[in-house]
Amino acid sequence: MIATETARRQLVLGYAAALGAAASYGALTIVGRKLVTDYETSPVVVTAVSMVMGSIILGAMFHRHLATDAVGAPKRAWLWVALAGISATWGVGFWYFALSRAPVVLVAPVAGTHPLVSIVAAHIFLQRLERVTLRTAAGAVLVVGGVAIIAIGRG
Repeated sequence: MIATETARRQLVLGYAAALGAAASYGALTIVGRKLVTDYETSPVVVTAVSMVMGSIILGAMFHRHLATDAVGAPKRAWLWVALAGISATWGVGFWYFALSRAPVVLVAPVAGTHPLVSIVAAHIFLQRLERVTLRTAAGAVLVVGGVAIIAIGRG
């Protein structure tokens, strides 16, 4: 019973964090568009400064755990940490570049197709941890269909 309650709390916390991420990325879209258009700031500069600021904020928030968690991490995990950092940096960079060239109402939904990449990658790399179901695949197809409708409607 306790394990089930703990698992339920973890799941609720995960959903809440996902909603927080959605709200943050939604705000990022508006702020990013304003920076690269109204203030004509280079997407490269915005990417670099935002990544540095994010690192400073994370360091300040989690400084107590950072050193012990980093030392305790398995050496094999560092390759995945590096890949995550590279992916995040490229993602943010492409995000700002897209916002400097196209309207938010097009960039946001197209970038929102990232679950397709996640689903395929989970199927390939996380088979022991994650299972891609027909329902998941159908949801991804609906996302792509929605993006296609938006993109065609803008054309």
